[in-house]
Amino acid sequence: MRKVIDTNYLKSAELKEYLATPDNHVVIPDLVLMERLRGGDVEAICQQFELLMQHPKQVVVLKSTNAVAGLRKRRRRGLQRRRIDKKQTHDFEEWCKKLELARKGDSELRKNFAEKCKLAAADLAEMAKGQDTYAANLAEHAKKYSEAELNILRKGEPITAELLKKIKGHIVDLAQALFEAHPYFKQPPAVKHLPNAFLFRYAISGYIVALRRIKEGGANGASAEKIRNDLVDAMIAAHATYFDGLSSEDQKAKEIHETTRDLLKHFHEEIKAFASNQQKAGSVVAQERQAAIS
Repeated sequence: MRKVIDTNYLKSAELKEYLATPDNHVVIPDLVLMERLRGGDVEAICQQFELLMQHPKQVVVLKSTNAVAGLRKRRRRGLQRRRIDKKQTHDFEEWCKKLELARKGDSELRKNFAEKCKLAAADLAEMAKGQDTYAANLAEHAKKYSEAELNILRKGEPITAELLKKIKGHIVDLAQALFEAHPYFKQPPAVKHLPNAFLFRYAISGYIVALRRIKEGGANGASAEKIRNDLVDAMIAAHATYFDGLSSEDQKAKEIHETTRDLLKHFHEEIKAFASNQQKAGSVVAQERQAAIS
């Protein structure tokens, strides 16, 4: 089993129990590493990674989120394999040994880790900085929903077919914007390949986060740090859809992941039905042409 873990799960008793089974592996996105490294305290980092340091061969490290977002693999086969950073996964045990040596006072290794911690903090700060207009954009987007629809969201009532269709349409729009903004894509994937793309799955989880904010009255008053944390949760949830789930002590993060998986299933079913209809239509046209020739 391979489960993506959240930062708050690193020291949990559940993780200790999970790792006691040798066939169980934890999957680490770069965001989890950055969250733990940004503090810059080697002792604290060792404490956070203590369980993983005891089971280094059961740790799978993913490629950077930016690199994963640019993957253009079309088929579902190999989706996990292409996301794994083979070198970092292979070298994780050595990384743990170096971390322990740094903890014991190796000056050169402490310097190296300090630099990595500084870079992690800078990357996360940049992510927070990029959310300056999030509250305003969210307030503007909320206007696309009627008061009746907002009440359904706020009260947690069953979502109607019409509202679900609207939400899914906005997710597709968001995915389109994400593809356009990513330097690896000259154009978005074909519709039938969309559910396999990380940016599409992140559009789902990110939109779920936005809907939660809308339901709670918007993002006014939320700090850039809080908004950044929401988006990190969305990214980790998207990573987890490629594996055997998400392990987290944060109920909200687990709900984001579960809802993402549910919506992803809806998209898969719709696209499969669309492709089947297209194939049938093509077959009918081919038969008509053959009949005309005959």
